[in-house]
Amino acid sequence: MAQTNTFLADKILLCEDDPVLRSNLCNLLEMEGYQVYQASNGLEAQQLLKNKRIALILCDWSMPIMDGIELLRFVKADPSFSHLPFIFLTAKTSLNDKLTALDLMADDFITKPFSLEEVALKCRNNIENRKSVVKSQFNQVEDDVEYQSRDQKFLGQIKAFIELHLSNENLALEDFGKEFPMSISSIQKNIKRICGKSLFQLILESRLLKAKAMIEADAAPISEVLYQCGFNNHNHFTKKFKEHFGILPSKLKHNEKNTDS
Repeated sequence: MAQTNTFLADKILLCEDDPVLRSNLCNLLEMEGYQVYQASNGLEAQQLLKNKRIALILCDWSMPIMDGIELLRFVKADPSFSHLPFIFLTAKTSLNDKLTALDLMADDFITKPFSLEEVALKCRNNIENRKSVVKSQFNQVEDDVEYQSRDQKFLGQIKAFIELHLSNENLALEDFGKEFPMSISSIQKNIKRICGKSLFQLILESRLLKAKAMIEADAAPISEVLYQCGFNNHNHFTKKFKEHFGILPSKLKHNEKNTDS
């Protein structure tokens, strides 16, 4: 039974120079529920491809002006169309002919003479297989997004926990193990996988960023800032600060004042 909503119907490009065969195939495919665009040679097919949203190409091999092989080359070389299933209708049955088409990435063959049932089944199978591939790729993207979202949520929780205990100079791995429902090794592996840093690097970076923000805001003397950020040694703090930001903490505020003036 023909599909009445042609907007939703899968669209097949039928390229065949024999008008009688083309008409019969068109009637068959429309009875199967497809919307069919007809071309008598590869050049006409090219124009239809550029203007219509096609799901599959059913193409004769031997045609005037532009034959099926030339059209196949055009289709597979263009990223806009290269994903389309391309089925040959052909009387050519030699191994060399088939290898030529396969080398150009033809998807299937229907050898003349053929049954209309074979045409209908091969069109359906190729279209549905392509849909399955697209759906699988789409689901994989969704899974990747969800996976990344979980990663960012986990990293955010780790950073929030560090921020909450920033002044604790004795913050240790065991503290994370008590807070998060996974082993300490799993916590470390996940952090390394997500941001490429060790847990200790993440803690140190959080301490230094907080210290920099406090110094820039003139929130407290540097001697107090370093203790509030979990450092118990002034020289160690100064060394790590310089390594990370390329400037001494004592020079940071001075530079800010010079910029303001």
